[in-house]
Amino acid sequence: MFNKTTSFIFQKYGEIFQDLSRSRHKSKPGGRKINKISNKKVNFMYCNNDDTYIRVDDGIVMLVVTTDIETAPIEQFVIHRVIKIKAGIYFNFISITNNSKIEISSRSNISNQKYPLSETFAYERIIPNVEIKEVLACYYQVRNANYNFAGESHDHWELTFIDNGQLETSIDGEFYTLKNYDLILYGPRQYHTQHTTANNSCSYLTVMFDMECNNPEELQNRVFNANRETLNAINNFVRMSNNETVYNKDLMICYLKETIIKLLHTDLMDDNPVANTPMQQKFENELLNEILLYINDNIYTAITIEKLCQEFSISRSSLQQLFKNNLNTAPKQYISDLKLKKSKLLIKESKYTISEISNILGFASIHYFSRKFKQQFGITPTDYAKTIYN
Repeated sequence: MFNKTTSFIFQKYGEIFQDLSRSRHKSKPGGRKINKISNKKVNFMYCNNDDTYIRVDDGIVMLVVTTDIETAPIEQFVIHRVIKIKAGIYFNFISITNNSKIEISSRSNISNQKYPLSETFAYERIIPNVEIKEVLACYYQVRNANYNFAGESHDHWELTFIDNGQLETSIDGEFYTLKNYDLILYGPRQYHTQHTTANNSCSYLTVMFDMECNNPEELQNRVFNANRETLNAINNFVRMSNNETVYNKDLMICYLKETIIKLLHTDLMDDNPVANTPMQQKFENELLNEILLYINDNIYTAITIEKLCQEFSISRSSLQQLFKNNLNTAPKQYISDLKLKKSKLLIKESKYTISEISNILGFASIHYFSRKFKQQFGITPTDYAKTIYN
């Protein structure tokens, strides 16, 4: 998430005003200029001996700022309202939109001296790495034993997901075996074959689509096994393919894209295996729901893993696996996260001090509570309280 200049964190660098008239600022000759910017990175900073006032006239602009270009971290804020940058602060601008226009003014002449950075600072644009242009075809196929498809290649992507059974396939002469919940992607112009053995039938989903991907090699020539999140995305894709609502095709593309991104995340994240049977899944859902209700009802007490295991007659390893499979987190982490969320609500109520909130939620000390709060939300409890009061 971005910080805006209206954030409490910006106050160490300057102030904000609704407009220049409220800042009581009057620029002198040589102390005002208009800049048109389109850059996405900076390799130098400005610094003035007097306060500098900034107003964005067009576009969306990121302020890049630091107290010291050699020792202090560089922070970034989206400019919101008129801002004053304190004298002696190093700053520069990045245009988030394609082009922007800013007005810079000061009571004294604006310095054009540039202070070089040791490393270029670049804005990381929020743009897709995966773009699915069109779903060309999708169908569910059931193949009996001894099915044989001699092979083909084409200019689009093809996804095969095994719902049940076993399928043998080859890609450019390399052979692979696909079993329940396995997926494979055939890239453009990759020659591929499919067949079943004498003892195995197979039911599978085929999706053909046009896609642009920055890292296609991470998807090709490998077998993926669908974890719970990937399987949910595939199921949603199939559900939308059978739906006649106005935007079902848009959702199909969204869910297919989610599937691809989940596969790209395979090497970055822990496995999240699927329950073996619907009955097992139903049992897991009911048990997990009871545990979550218990945690929520007792969040102001010291909840231990041992207490949960005893309360629900479950082993420690089974409890860990239950949370990992369904919530992709450990039970201890879940409890900690929930306590921290509750602490934000208590701070907003303004009934208790930070120390009292730490005690109410059962943290070992206020220092431990403050450290965990900052790790989770990027700000200390005290500073968070100030953002509310201000």
